[in-house]
Amino acid sequence: METIFYSAKTNSAYPESLKGEYMQAGSWPDDAMEISGAIYTEFFMSHPPDGKVRMADESGLPLWGDIPLPTPEELKVIANAKKQSLMDAANSHINAYQWPSKLALGRLNDADKGKFNRWLDYLDALNAIDTSLVPDIEWPTTPE
Repeated sequence: METIFYSAKTNSAYPESLKGEYMQAGSWPDDAMEISGAIYTEFFMSHPPDGKVRMADESGLPLWGDIPLPTPEELKVIANAKKQSLMDAANSHINAYQWPSKLALGRLNDADKGKFNRWLDYLDALNAIDTSLVPDIEWPTTPE
């Protein structure tokens, strides 16, 4: 098996056969250390255990560590994406039934008018969500 190096800084493996190219490009890591074939196979050729991710230990070798919790900023990005996705789905539902057009033309019956209003209330509730409050967001229930 080819000699492989590991960099804790980049959390990546580097084959010795490409060292010249990496050096020429100025991207060979200064902390690269040779690792065994067993370490390479475990950490680069197989899937991580559930809930784990490859990271470096104190000595600079790879290990399986717990997947870190999302940062507050990442949670906000996730909440914004969820909010937009729910709003898009609600608008698609409303438009699939053509409720706005039927209402404008006076062709919306009372039952559909009630459904349309519940979906508009749902959109209003989504719109009012302040995603900066993540993770303490109470998401509205989708209308039936």
